[in-house]
Amino acid sequence: MIYSSETIDPFSNQSTYNVFALVMGGGVAGSSVAYHLTKRNIKDVILLEKEAVAAPTGTSFHSPGLVSASHPAHRYKPILAYSVELYSRLQDETGEVLTGTIRLATNPTRLQEFKRYVARDYYKEGDACKTSLLTPEEVAEIAPVVDTKQILGALYTTNDGMISASGLNKALVVGAKAGGVEVINSNPNSVRYDKEKGVWHVELANGSLVTAKNLLNAGGIWANDIAHLSGHELPMVIAEHQYATLKPSSPPPNTPAVIDHDSTFYLRKFGDNFIFGGFEPMEKVVFREDWYRKGVPSEGSRAIQPEFSRLEEAHNRACELVPSIRNAQVEAKAALFSMTPDGYPLVGPFDKDYWVSTGFLDGVSSGGGIGRYIADWMADGEPPLELFDTDASRYDRWATRQFIVDKSRETYSMFYNWSYTNRLGGRPTDRVSGVYGMLKRDKGHFSFRNGWEVPQVFDIDEEGMLSTLSREYQMVTNKCGVIDMSWKGKIEVKGEDSNALMNYAICTQIPPLGKIGSGLMLTRQGRLFAPLKIFHHDDTRSAFIMLTEPERESRDIYWLRRAAREKKFNVQVNCVSEYLASLALVGPNSRKVLSELTKSDVSEEGFPQRSTRLMRLGLVAVVCARSSTSTGQLSFELFHNRADSARLYQEIMRAGAPYGVVNFGQATMNMMRLEHGYKIWGRELTLDTNPFECGLGALVDFTKEDFIGKSAALELSKQNFSRRLELLTFDPADNPQVPLEWKSLPFGMEVVRREGHEERIGQITSGSYSVRLRRPIAFAWIDNEVQSSERLSVDIGSERMLIARILENIPHDPIQ
Repeated sequence: MIYSSETIDPFSNQSTYNVFALVMGGGVAGSSVAYHLTKRNIKDVILLEKEAVAAPTGTSFHSPGLVSASHPAHRYKPILAYSVELYSRLQDETGEVLTGTIRLATNPTRLQEFKRYVARDYYKEGDACKTSLLTPEEVAEIAPVVDTKQILGALYTTNDGMISASGLNKALVVGAKAGGVEVINSNPNSVRYDKEKGVWHVELANGSLVTAKNLLNAGGIWANDIAHLSGHELPMVIAEHQYATLKPSSPPPNTPAVIDHDSTFYLRKFGDNFIFGGFEPMEKVVFREDWYRKGVPSEGSRAIQPEFSRLEEAHNRACELVPSIRNAQVEAKAALFSMTPDGYPLVGPFDKDYWVSTGFLDGVSSGGGIGRYIADWMADGEPPLELFDTDASRYDRWATRQFIVDKSRETYSMFYNWSYTNRLGGRPTDRVSGVYGMLKRDKGHFSFRNGWEVPQVFDIDEEGMLSTLSREYQMVTNKCGVIDMSWKGKIEVKGEDSNALMNYAICTQIPPLGKIGSGLMLTRQGRLFAPLKIFHHDDTRSAFIMLTEPERESRDIYWLRRAAREKKFNVQVNCVSEYLASLALVGPNSRKVLSELTKSDVSEEGFPQRSTRLMRLGLVAVVCARSSTSTGQLSFELFHNRADSARLYQEIMRAGAPYGVVNFGQATMNMMRLEHGYKIWGRELTLDTNPFECGLGALVDFTKEDFIGKSAALELSKQNFSRRLELLTFDPADNPQVPLEWKSLPFGMEVVRREGHEERIGQITSGSYSVRLRRPIAFAWIDNEVQSSERLSVDIGSERMLIARILENIPHDPIQ
């Protein structure tokens, strides 16, 4: 594909190139993208590598070669499964050995975690990898090197295994070259963006000039040095990783790769030896901040010395669990790796057609899948599947260098710890609302979302989470509650063409001044890109506010700015989350509380549903939006300057005291929205569905002249789909063997079957407890052939099944 009509042969002049993509970095990450672009019939691609492929200075050379298809985030599993499939096809070149991987459970907590994981492993016939739970006896049979006296069980994934990372790297480069990619051994000297032509100009150290529509930074440990050439900085650290070749006295038998989540070591057979590595405790983790600031030496990994003592604890534990390595000769090694604070790589567009693929802490496991993901995104102009965890811009605007280092240190040292996800490293950031301190004082418990502290629940009592949430729910639905919503993503679109951009980017009618409404952004293929709430808050500036999720904030901004450039609209698209805060009043007494604080008419007639009003509450100016779509209760959301949050909150609590106002959190909000069937992004709504499949077809307005994805959406509207979203409930009378407690509830990803059958016919997307129905409740995708009258079973782990029924009518009439 030649994007420039002026260029016939992109390689006719060997010192000047005009290409679709320039890939900077020839390791597994970069070569995989180049390889997969050729599979999309895009041949005008340059792969830039400063020296020989898989040289010992870089990361790919030192990768332990573990290829694992198990991952705590199920969105990531298709990426890993495809990698396994691809590496199998390249087996002759890569030396892949499909022995599988076992993850050891040496304590009850880890065993319970693995049981829950298996319950959520949605495996169908034909899938590359399947995960199952092994008994100690089965571990001994499959992995005879493991001493099972301390093993309670293990997680076993079939058909993944081990690979020569260097062999993989070379195989991908050979495949890319066969598809038409040109490999150049040189470095970029300068990088600049041509705003007029929308292309990147790169001058190479060998004197060549490259003009590229797309620029991909896959520089590994040098990625930030490359980013500096264009004025960017990547939120990553450069970690020293310790590992070793262990040489036992006799060759080990064939065995799966072994991982111990508690002592965080990995072990894989390598010829007659083992490759051993691990993740040291936080106090022993070493990041090269000097090289991050000043640049990584050209020697790369050869510039550091092994220090195997950092892995002493992990090695001692490994010797207990695998006795044959106790007296093995240790050949210590060390390598540099780049990583991010959450352990996911940076993937996708970072700026105007400036792409990144770096920060891989999982070795080569995701290299194949991520390479195809980026190539498809470049070719199609939209991400091929939902993978927001890896968004390249997810740390924009809020992550300080101190946070990046502190959180990365915690993540590195706890790399295999899947259970403890709400970790405290680097928290809180500057992304706290003006009422965070007061909510913390009131015994709030918080989760972490894209830098924000999100209140989940307050004052957990001795009876536990279920009792506490039931109390919160009763107080809010019978009286009134206040919830901090400042963590929501907020995007402002303003300018003379703002209305035109909104109508082009959104398939729903845009609400007029004084109204708030729901809207959808679609991809060009008609898939669901983003559900939003929109209000038009300033008629004189033609300004709109779009409410989105914090994890999706940067991606939505990139999408809108790209649409504006495409249409040459004169608009500004900016994030305003840092200063536009929000508190919401919810419950039957919320109008009474509001009327105590303002002289404005907040009656049903004066302030109808889906309206917005500019008003003063005490001394605080707010845009008050009346919208009950996410709660099903009488609700008012109060948008205001973040500096006024504490004052507004205090006024609400003072005025609301006679009406029973209480704090409540997202866990109670989740109960409310499930009870009236409200679907949310990241759970029911993702890129992997479309409005008609998930029941939001009414939000697609085909009377609009044009919007992104209109023609594809029209075709989708005529189709029948193989699955549907349903609400399920779990009657305690049908489940006498399962105690009604918080840990027994389905929360998401659990497998759904017909009662008494093994075939998997669905999967839970989200769940909680319904106080109104006095039973658990959950959304699930289920096969369309399933009848509403059928009894279903849901696997919640520990060999326990919950009997479920489809809820045909929501339990109450929500306020519309």
